[in-house]
Amino acid sequence: MSPLPPDELARALCSAFLGWKLREDYAALVAIGEGALRVDLQSGEAWCDGEPLPPLFIAGELARQLAKDGAGARFALAQLDAAFAPAAASALGVRRPPLDISCRVTLRTACSETFTAEANNSGRS
Repeated sequence: MSPLPPDELARALCSAFLGWKLREDYAALVAIGEGALRVDLQSGEAWCDGEPLPPLFIAGELARQLAKDGAGARFALAQLDAAFAPAAASALGVRRPPLDISCRVTLRTACSETFTAEANNSGRS
């Protein structure tokens, strides 16, 4: 099976970040409250507001997804940036996740061709 095209891979990585696998790290993000998360998708290293974080489950999962079928070797840069903050009050008692999260995946080839995708957990992309 051949690797996904870079634009599809960027969308898939955004989706994976916001999906069920984030639950392993969700409590840690809720405890932090708000911030800017950066994940190096090749190494799995992560930072919050510029400070290094202990290994995150989701960072390792995304690094494995990128490395699948050698896809990671195609990129000089593979990075996820996410912003998270406590969710605004919901109207009419509608339940919402405790955090609003938006993310952007950037994949850049050695030739400086860049592919990005953005997503959030509010249902709006």
